[in-house]
Amino acid sequence: MFGSIDIAISAIVVSAISLTTLSSGWSWANVGNDVKLISIAIVACWMLVRFRSIQSHVDKKKESVQPPQPDVVQFDVNKHIELMKKCAWERNIGGAMRSFRSIKQSGACLSSLMFNTVLQACVNCGNIQAAEDWMDEIKEAGMVDECSFNILIKALVTACTLEKAYKVLMTDMKSAGVEPSTAAFNEVLCGFAREGRFEESYSLLDRMTTQGLQPNSITLNAISKLFNSSTGTSQRIQSVEKLLSKCNFAVGVHGVRTCISSDTLLPVPVPSPCIASVISSAKHAKRALCTHGVRLSGSLSQMKATQRTLQQQGFLHKSEGGGWPLDGHWETDRGFTVVVEGKMVRWSARNASRLRYTRHDRSTCVLTLYGEAAHGSLIGHAADGPQTLRWDNGDVWYPCDGRAIGHNILFSQTMTKIYRDTMQDEMYRARARATLMCVSKQALHMPSVFEDAITQFLGNDLYCINICFESRWNPSNVDEDEFSSEDVCVSISRRHPRIGLRHYWADYGNGLCGQRTWVNGEELDDHCFCKHVGAVSWT
Repeated sequence: MFGSIDIAISAIVVSAISLTTLSSGWSWANVGNDVKLISIAIVACWMLVRFRSIQSHVDKKKESVQPPQPDVVQFDVNKHIELMKKCAWERNIGGAMRSFRSIKQSGACLSSLMFNTVLQACVNCGNIQAAEDWMDEIKEAGMVDECSFNILIKALVTACTLEKAYKVLMTDMKSAGVEPSTAAFNEVLCGFAREGRFEESYSLLDRMTTQGLQPNSITLNAISKLFNSSTGTSQRIQSVEKLLSKCNFAVGVHGVRTCISSDTLLPVPVPSPCIASVISSAKHAKRALCTHGVRLSGSLSQMKATQRTLQQQGFLHKSEGGGWPLDGHWETDRGFTVVVEGKMVRWSARNASRLRYTRHDRSTCVLTLYGEAAHGSLIGHAADGPQTLRWDNGDVWYPCDGRAIGHNILFSQTMTKIYRDTMQDEMYRARARATLMCVSKQALHMPSVFEDAITQFLGNDLYCINICFESRWNPSNVDEDEFSSEDVCVSISRRHPRIGLRHYWADYGNGLCGQRTWVNGEELDDHCFCKHVGAVSWT
């Protein structure tokens, strides 16, 4: 429309100029100038029309293109969640709350992960009261889940408020409609085990099995820790056997169960409780005697020194039934009690003689008695009756049924050789691998073959000796003062203060069992005992 108006205006202007010029000075001589003027007018009109068309095209294009709007910043929920996790890891509860409020103000949908992250921040800061208050907020928002309860239970157990943790596990989770998992039970069970609360642990394990939850390796380690930490008290053998049967503990060599479960990120070795082996042996005790077990732990050099002391006191290096025919304790006609083991005859802790055998079956020997060489021979067989050792000088030695070691009369004594505690090595390596996985997902940043080759050399260099014997002496029935002064375990512990001694017993006559731990003649709890010898546990 505007283009047509411009053309009409241009034509009128050109015509007016032409007529004015022709009328004022008409002549054939000016015809050329008029033609030039008209041509210039026509060109000017065309350029004006062209400019108008281009300008209109540009205006239409500008109208079609919307003016740029200012950039709108999109709210990134995942970024704020990662920031919350970082603040929780750095124990920055204020930063975690600011990120949570930012997400809430943005109108984004809240999730249980966001609430649990703030809860974890409260726990990491050590503010248990704030964690409990925030748990109420989670419940009101309807975002509570199993992870929320697990975080709170773990915090309460760490704070040694086991009653609150037990209430959350058994009451609060049920009222919230959340079924407890094995992990939640294990947290409370480990807390009870560390404090040696036997009855509560048994009740909790019974609740766990009632709900159809099977114990895993963490549960078994907690039970083993519970038994080993229950020192200084006597337990009913029936209760202990029931708890052992629930966990399916099987006693193997040296009382160690080689059970490795795959319910965790890493295989966790599970040692059997020390008292399990002595309870199994007590069922076959003769004359309803009390069965005792002693476990000595320390370095290799310390164990060698302790073994020499044990042999000097009369303990046999090998089992009486598995040694040579003359091995054992003998009583002479003159009232001496001697110990024969291999080619050595011990008259006391300081006096010993060398024995020489004259037959391949080692039933005859030569020994210097009272300054002269005497020939002795073994008379009788173990299956037929008591054996005697007769010498050609007229002396007769009789086997001792019970022998006095220290101030105690012992029967059926056996002692193992020094052996390395391989279960402790496995536990040490498992804890090292778990720590590496917590620090870095790629562990040592090496191929797995190299990492396995490195970790297989890890260990705590712990060696052990196990002793088992029967006696009428029951520590549960002896006064503390009398027990301390006459106990052979106390004397050995004082003689070698750098070793750790664990003494456990079971008496089916009165149905009681118990254990103690000794270091340098003093009875300590299990935590101090393990710290002294360098033992580790998973719980």
